Amino acid sequence: MDRIISNSFEIMCKNYEHLLGSFYPARGSTGFTEQNQVHNFINALKVSLDDADAIYWLEFPWANKSHHIDGMVFSPKHKSIFYIEAKRFSISKKKASIMRDIKRIIKENRTFINEYEINAKHEYMIALSDVWLEGRWKTAIPGWWIGSDKLSPQLLPWEKTSHRSFSVPKKFMVEELKEIDVDWSGSNANVYWLGEKVPRAKNYCLLIASKKYNKLLHSDSI
Repeated sequence: MDRIISNSFEIMCKNYEHLLGSFYPARGSTGFTEQNQVHNFINALKVSLDDADAIYWLEFPWANKSHHIDGMVFSPKHKSIFYIEAKRFSISKKKASIMRDIKRIIKENRTFINEYEINAKHEYMIALSDVWLEGRWKTAIPGWWIGSDKLSPQLLPWEKTSHRSFSVPKKFMVEELKEIDVDWSGSNANVYWLGEKVPRAKNYCLLIASKKYNKLLHSDSI
């Protein structure tokens, strides 16, 4: 399943490159709303799952019915359910916001999923984000996100083209999540720099992180 998720992210990134290479759907520095991340990733995930019976829903009602998560996908073929949250790293407080979203999905009781008669044996938390590499705190986001100061080789040419360097975060996301009682160890994370292929988005990156949770949906304490 890790390969299916990573393949979906690759498809999503290629779709962004195709779109932004011919059409720039923003005005000035307005950026791109996070709904586009969810929509594009879900479409890519449906392709990777290769499951004609897969279903998805945006703004899915959560444990507290007045709350929603950005999206969910259920694949009967893989007996897997995916919970999806997305955030734009437009301002620094969005870091705390995405961590709260992750905690809500992981720590809150998910027994209500049984009301939908979903036969899922596997659960996955998917976190999506994007960042424009402008300003010191934003250039620290890739390292913070993947939990390492050793970034993907795909990102490194950005330093040469921008004549700047990635900042090193004081703590990584996995460490900050641990401080709020969320185990994010063993998660898979990736950052993709679109500016390599799309000059008009030379500072733009897409991010994904995922983790499988084996706890049963009917558990009394999830």
